[in-house]
Amino acid sequence: MHWDHNELGIEGKGLTLRIAKTIPELEQLREIWSLWCEGPMADIDYFRASAQCTAGFLRPHVMVVYRDGLPDCMLIGRLEDTQLTLRVGYKTLFQPRVRRLLFVQGGFLGDQSQENSEFLVRGIASCLQRGDADAAEFMRVREDSALYCAARQKPNFLCRGHFLPVEEHRFVRLPESFDKFFQGLSRKNRHEFRRHEKKLKDAFAGQVRIRCYRTEEELEDLAQEVDKVSEKTYQRAIGAGFKSDVENYEALRVAAHRGWMRGCVLYLAEQPCAFLIGNHYKNTFHANFMGFDSAFSKYSPGLHILLHSIEECFEPDRRATEIDFGGGDRQYKRAVCNQSCKDGPVRLYALSFGGLKLNCLQSGTSLIDGCARKLLLRSPLLQKLKKTWLRWLQKSVGPDTLEQECQDDRGDRGSRQPSTTMSRLEVQHK
Repeated sequence: MHWDHNELGIEGKGLTLRIAKTIPELEQLREIWSLWCEGPMADIDYFRASAQCTAGFLRPHVMVVYRDGLPDCMLIGRLEDTQLTLRVGYKTLFQPRVRRLLFVQGGFLGDQSQENSEFLVRGIASCLQRGDADAAEFMRVREDSALYCAARQKPNFLCRGHFLPVEEHRFVRLPESFDKFFQGLSRKNRHEFRRHEKKLKDAFAGQVRIRCYRTEEELEDLAQEVDKVSEKTYQRAIGAGFKSDVENYEALRVAAHRGWMRGCVLYLAEQPCAFLIGNHYKNTFHANFMGFDSAFSKYSPGLHILLHSIEECFEPDRRATEIDFGGGDRQYKRAVCNQSCKDGPVRLYALSFGGLKLNCLQSGTSLIDGCARKLLLRSPLLQKLKKTWLRWLQKSVGPDTLEQECQDDRGDRGSRQPSTTMSRLEVQHK
């Protein structure tokens, strides 16, 4: 497992880089990995389970920096042979097959100093030049982090990605009680939440219930109930949103086995109409998937299940100090969140024909997509055309409209990030 900096062609005062490339080598790191890890996407058990069911997985690529012989930080990644989907909007332009180092969201653990960040970036660049892969990608990195700066500034112009999207990433730091949280919302939002709750309970008096799913034994029931809501959404038609496929199911299984899973389904007159699925990992609740049946949209069932899930975070046996709503800047996130940052993917490329060709394809597609989104947001006519197209797409998979989704569209790029299980909150409509 040991590669020192001389083998990689990099230098670091008192620093040594080791790369774990096998599952047994990962187990040697379990204790320090679990101690440092703060998010479910980078958890060692989730990482191992994801490796087993991810098409194209070749091997782990977990980089550990030792300072004076002691582990100081690590970067969690994998080597994969995968087919990328490069889109402008919902239109696929290219599908190149690449050999890629993919570093997971929240996978930079330990001392995230500028020195360690630059040392890791140099190590990745050396791996690319040795021919390990055509490219390396960090799934979501905070724009104000040392790793983001190092990856965006240290490699030469040809070896780094350009025109990369940066999104708002919203979360809420919770006070001592749900009452204090609710009082911290704006007066307008408090009024709207109360109004919609009353409207729903008046219309379905005695027929409103929420079922919470926590265990492996309940997992199949949860997937079936959520599918009833999500199967006719336009997100499903374009390959986004929640699907009870092998990857999502395995991710839920690991979460349920470890006691992280929290799935809530709202039933009106015994019909499932809204859901929220997330992971309670250490002190943070990570909201991953949310959806509702637009046939009930005038009652705002999505807000009802959202507030219920937030209130659960104050229960003694489920107490969380923070809720992470992931990337994207939708209206409901702005309503309940009190903190935000900006993050996005970062890409590096090998100085080779394959690496430079891939850089041209990805950077060019990102440029066109970004320009198209800005044009769409500034043009009322194009917004209307988009709504018309989304309604047509919805009719091809179900009878209901997408009006609220269109009104709340902020150009969320979630479906265009690298494919990963449970990495974002998708609002869906049936």
